[in-house]
Amino acid sequence: MEPMRGIRIIDVTSNASGPMATGMLADQGADVIRLEPVGAGDPSRHVGGSRGGVSAYNAYMNRNKRSMAVDFKNDALKPWLYKLIETADVFVQNSRPGALDRSGFGFEDLHRINPSLIYVSISGFGPVGPGANARVYDPVIQSVAGFAAAQGVGGAPALMKTIASDKVAAVTASQAISAALFARERGNAGGHHVELSMLDASLAFLWPEVYWNHSFVGDEGVSKKPLIAEFYRLLKTRDGHVNMIIVGDGEFQGACRAMGVDALMHDPRFQTLSDRFANYSLMLAEFEKVAPGFDSDTLVARLEAEDVPCAKVNTFDEVLQDPRVAARQGIIEYDHPKGGRMRQARAPAIFGGEPCPVRLPAPDLGQHTAVLLAEVGASAADIESLRSSGAIG
Repeated sequence: MEPMRGIRIIDVTSNASGPMATGMLADQGADVIRLEPVGAGDPSRHVGGSRGGVSAYNAYMNRNKRSMAVDFKNDALKPWLYKLIETADVFVQNSRPGALDRSGFGFEDLHRINPSLIYVSISGFGPVGPGANARVYDPVIQSVAGFAAAQGVGGAPALMKTIASDKVAAVTASQAISAALFARERGNAGGHHVELSMLDASLAFLWPEVYWNHSFVGDEGVSKKPLIAEFYRLLKTRDGHVNMIIVGDGEFQGACRAMGVDALMHDPRFQTLSDRFANYSLMLAEFEKVAPGFDSDTLVARLEAEDVPCAKVNTFDEVLQDPRVAARQGIIEYDHPKGGRMRQARAPAIFGGEPCPVRLPAPDLGQHTAVLLAEVGASAADIESLRSSGAIG
């Protein structure tokens, strides 16, 4: 089941937040049409490992999509793009605020030709304020929003080694698009302009546990540490690392038995849940003393036998071989016509018991330009004229 089948999305985004947002909807059946610049296309085509001219990064972000290579500033092309946009349900862009307005593809421009169009603008800091026109990448937002501060509690600030702000914005945008489509389906007027920034999405994502000590106005100084700082620590074992989380009494007592520190069960600092939360760092320090006496697999087996939430810390290769991943068929393989055999994470949501398939590999730049122009009435002569003028690739 592909719940977004029948929805057409014009994707005028680049890099990560936009392509990932539309990629989720493409996986769920939406017809996503990428409009990329003539020439090099989206910079993500040239990021990371590649084979056969296919970037692994781009192949994942843009599977199940079609591609047009276009010059937005070419006046001869604009009428054809407007005809294409008339057929769309959603238009998504992550250019700097105002950039598409100057090209004739702002919200007001497209609302006039397609009043039911849902227009989505993704930006770094939003369309107003001191950061509105700043060039932004993920580490900048991580630094401003608090990701780096949260990773560095107890030491120097540190960036998450993943494009966290981009991904949070992508998930937020995908959900917002679904909500706007649902509202339109329920009879609310179409033509919504959905605006979100990476900063807004990151703050909302971080707030519950990272900013818990900043929620009560006037009492911000109660504690400098976010709740999660005490929990997100690893036990170093003889051959690697293990993660163990203790909340309930049974989990605490089970961990004590599993790690051979039964006397700790009677330590007055750790008797109740409140005691353990107040002294979590001290409690973990006691377990950290004995963890090097175990190898990871043995310690996990002992903790699991006591029903203590835990896991061995996997390497990347071990993730691919983990039986829990295999049981979910969370990693799929398929053949890309140029990249060869590809391995990717599958679309995570399962509808009606069936995972959403890879219908199309990530397209070559401009692979579907002629086909899509023909769909909106362009003749072979029109298409050749546009190609000769450099309007399309």
